[in-house]
Amino acid sequence: SMDEMTLIRKGVARNGFVLYALNIIDQVEQKRRFGTAHAYMSSLKSLVEFTGSQRIPFRLFRSGMLNSYENRLLGQGCCENTAHFYLRNLRALYNKVVAEKVIRPRENPFAGMSLESMPTRKRALPKRWVKRIKNLKLDEGTSLAMARDMFLFSFYTCGMGFADMILLKHEQLQREMIHYERVKTGRPVSVFANGDLLKIIEKYRTDSCYIWPVLSDGASEEAHYKCYRSALCSFNRHLKIIAEKANIPESLSSYMGRHSWATAARNQLMPTAVISSCLGHANEKTTQIYLDSFNEGLVKRINNKVINLD
Repeated sequence: SMDEMTLIRKGVARNGFVLYALNIIDQVEQKRRFGTAHAYMSSLKSLVEFTGSQRIPFRLFRSGMLNSYENRLLGQGCCENTAHFYLRNLRALYNKVVAEKVIRPRENPFAGMSLESMPTRKRALPKRWVKRIKNLKLDEGTSLAMARDMFLFSFYTCGMGFADMILLKHEQLQREMIHYERVKTGRPVSVFANGDLLKIIEKYRTDSCYIWPVLSDGASEEAHYKCYRSALCSFNRHLKIIAEKANIPESLSSYMGRHSWATAARNQLMPTAVISSCLGHANEKTTQIYLDSFNEGLVKRINNKVINLD
């Protein structure tokens, strides 16, 4: 009833931001938007850690508090993108609070904060390092060997992302082509399956419809999401070990197969538009960020050919 709602709202307003945010996160989870819920939750936890209290009354939820929260994050060595990611999520939660009239709109505590994310330096491995990873002697059948194979799989499939890899089904491989839709952008992508790639696929073939033994057939979306999170964590953990074993000074991570493929393609002079469509990017601007560290020596060599008048 209406009176009940008013009471609940008063209670919520008194209990402050945290309780209300948890309520929203619940709703988001019920809509099966697990990634968003996860992002909201980690941002909320970070804010609670900063205030040291489970109750953040709305009267304290002001720009002063948010600014000192941001400064604390940056002071703790958090990079600007991460700080802004947390703040953007908190802003989304706060806007929902205002939209549902739990509190009266007052001056926006996020006013004047610029929370853009900046393009990060994309790290790509030179091909000779990728080769070193390929030739590394690892015990077959171990999770370490599987992590190496997944890394190579990502490289061979024009930089397929981890989420797309584990969702890939055998039926999506037809006549040496893999057709899939990118989870992140919904764009259709088609890539060639070369011999090395087909060997990897055969190595992990089971009765499952999935190419990789990560997700269980017929499990719920929620179970899939949990599986994906833990598989990604252990993938990255194993890649760090692989980097050490292969004497690679860079720290390896899940998206580096992607960046390494993009850079290798550019170094073979594949046009940006083609690289962009293989990566399933929504626009070429994103691809440009991937390729910023374009090999200067290569440019010099090509340019010498271009301007050579002899």
